[in-house]
Amino acid sequence: MPKEKLIADLRAARARLLEAIDGLSEDDMLRVGAVGFWSVKDVLAHLVSWEAEVVTTLARLDQYRNRAPQIVEIEDIDEWNAEQYRINAARPLSAVLEDLHGVHKHLLQAVGALDDRLLDDNRRFPWMEGEPLSYLVLENAVWHEEEHADEIRQWREQEGL
Repeated sequence: MPKEKLIADLRAARARLLEAIDGLSEDDMLRVGAVGFWSVKDVLAHLVSWEAEVVTTLARLDQYRNRAPQIVEIEDIDEWNAEQYRINAARPLSAVLEDLHGVHKHLLQAVGALDDRLLDDNRRFPWMEGEPLSYLVLENAVWHEEEHADEIRQWREQEGL
C-alpha cells in the first residue's frame, strides 16, 4: 500500500471516528455502556493506547529488525486491554481527547517519515509473519478506529443520542 494511501486511510478513519462522537456532551461521553461496559471516553483511551503502541513501533523500527516490538508480543489482548482500561479509567475526558489528537498527529508523522518500500516489504520484519508493515498500521489504527466508530454510532442510535 502506498504511503499516501495509508495516510489517506488514517485520516478517513479518524474523520469517521470524530463524526461518530460529534455532538456528544461530556456526560454522554462518560456514560457507561457505549461498548460493553466502556464509555465513549474509555473507547477513545483504548484507541489511544493501541495507536501509541504503533507510534512507538514505527519510531523504533531500527531496534526491531530481529526482535519483535511489544505490540506483536501481546499474548492476551483482552488482558492488555483491561490493563489499559485500569490505567486510563480515572483520567479526565479532556486529557483523553488531547491524547487522541496528539497520538494521531504523531502517527501521521511516523507513517509520513517511512518510504513506500519499507511499508510494503513483507519480508523485512519477520515478526510481521509475512505481512507488510502497512498491515500493522491498518489493523491497529485504521480498522480499529472504524470498528469502534461503528459501535459508537450503533450505541448512539440505540440511546437516541
